[in-house]
Amino acid sequence: MKDWDFVEAFSQIDERFIEEAEDERTRKKIKKFPIRYFSSAIAACFCLLLLLPNLSKETAYALQSIPGIGSYFQLITFRKYSFEDGNHKAEVVVPKLEQGSEESEIKNSGEVNASKGKEAGSVASKESEKANSAQAINFDIEKKTDELIASFKQEIQSSEYKNLSVSSQVILDSEDYYVLALSALQQEGDSFTQNHYYTMDKHSGKLLQLSDLFPEGTDYQKLLSEEVVSQMKAHNQKGDFPYFIQDGEDDEGFTEVKKDQSFYINGEGKLVLVFPQGEVAPMAQGEQQFVMPDRIWKA
Repeated sequence: MKDWDFVEAFSQIDERFIEEAEDERTRKKIKKFPIRYFSSAIAACFCLLLLLPNLSKETAYALQSIPGIGSYFQLITFRKYSFEDGNHKAEVVVPKLEQGSEESEIKNSGEVNASKGKEAGSVASKESEKANSAQAINFDIEKKTDELIASFKQEIQSSEYKNLSVSSQVILDSEDYYVLALSALQQEGDSFTQNHYYTMDKHSGKLLQLSDLFPEGTDYQKLLSEEVVSQMKAHNQKGDFPYFIQDGEDDEGFTEVKKDQSFYINGEGKLVLVFPQGEVAPMAQGEQQFVMPDRIWKA
């Protein structure tokens, strides 16, 4: 991030947020706050920006967890929706992915060489795919959050109690993958949580579908379904809460992994299949996840 980009970011803070946060006590404290402290804080920020290029590799890696600094993406707050009337409450934070600077990544990986047009073209192609993936994720998140907010506004007209909370989290930012999770908690007597996962391949910049993890022509649905059933049966033999498996006698329960099956790659590089709350187990057990063995999906 350039110096003037940093200043511009400060200038674009929505005044509504400042007005909402500023109560009488806060205003009094601001009057007493010495202007020299504010100047010092700004100066410190600029110093940080100037020092970043000279940090050690270990320190730079640690700073990747700070939004907008050395990360594959900058995860910013696109907008917020808040509501509370005593019986109903909503707190929705809508995130947005913006591409981070690739300059340091390109220099360190050696992907770009002025004398090698093919390599430069490859990086340009990857950046284009990455931008398309970010756009697709942002569109899907905005669509989902808009639907949740619209549903909340409609349901509070006839419900005595309703709570909606939507947040996001980067659950993996490794050398190979970038994984973002959007979580929506709804409460109305009972609680219902649904997570949406977005997994991107950093090498191609592509937003992955489950089929992308397997060689073309592989019957991945069959392979994964057999593994899920095996894990479910082993679990059911222990006498814990039962998994629902469609076995011919019961029309409900798990049959096979879908083409649009929810999944993500976890911190150990494992493929995790995700089933929404209540789909393959009792509602009280929440979301169910099944970790797939590497032998199934890694060549």
